[in-house]
Amino acid sequence: MMALLDALSPRPADAPLRQADRWPEPAPSTAPFLAEADAEPLAALNGQSLSPRFCSWRGASGRRYIVSVYDARACPAYCDAVLIAAAVDAGGRRRALAFADTGVFPEPVLARAVQSLSDIAERVEFHLHLLAATPAERRAALDDLRAAAPYAARN
Repeated sequence: MMALLDALSPRPADAPLRQADRWPEPAPSTAPFLAEADAEPLAALNGQSLSPRFCSWRGASGRRYIVSVYDARACPAYCDAVLIAAAVDAGGRRRALAFADTGVFPEPVLARAVQSLSDIAERVEFHLHLLAATPAERRAALDDLRAAAPYAARN
């Protein structure tokens, strides 16, 4: 009984992980990878008021990248974010147009994207992935997302 109570008690944040605390293998992908796939809604937010503000894109590796969705002209200038510019058709389907790292000076990156994409699609959204903390993580995420995108968006 004492072993069960020990297993259920919370582990202090600074305590080292025991072998039993580690996940034995990576979780399998929960959805098939489709190269032409649209941004996916988040099932956890289904029917919630925040649902339109978030979605995910799947990279060529099968990894999901959660993004915040903004109108292109009202997007906040977050430093060091992965930017996906997406065209939205009349049916609400999103298609990746361009990818960028916003870097330490995001305002010019966003302004150039708005200017260059306004003629391509009637409605453009900016999707920001804010969870890639280092330049290497952002570069890896961008490479993964570009590899999964239709040819037009890889450039």
